[in-house]
Amino acid sequence: MAMPLDYETLVASNLAMQIALTAALSYAVVLARRREFKKHCLVLRLAGAAQILAVLALMSPAMGTLLEPGKGSGLFAAEVYIHHALGLAAMLLWIYINLADLRLLKPRLAIRSAMRAAAGLWAASLVMGLHIYIWLNY
Repeated sequence: MAMPLDYETLVASNLAMQIALTAALSYAVVLARRREFKKHCLVLRLAGAAQILAVLALMSPAMGTLLEPGKGSGLFAAEVYIHHALGLAAMLLWIYINLADLRLLKPRLAIRSAMRAAAGLWAASLVMGLHIYIWLNY
């Protein structure tokens, strides 16, 4: 039977995953600028799937620990909730973009605008996540 990971291992694993995802997303931007859209989409699909796994396996268990009653201030809890809301919005846009690209959904938003919004939401969530990490660990 597998033992559950402790809080520090979850946090360190998630930080490593987010660094790798930042590199992957940066590479996807380079691919888009080179007009290599098939590779761009593949990298983003893999990164999005990895992010969903990171949320389920690493972030959700850690969030439960962070938001226990008596932990942190009201502002801290608000920052955690905003961080998660931004990340969730980015992931929902990622799903929408992929469904539209695969022609499984009729686009209601301009795909390029949705991509930029998803990137902005993800970047804002990443910055807030790094702030939360630094606040908790240093």
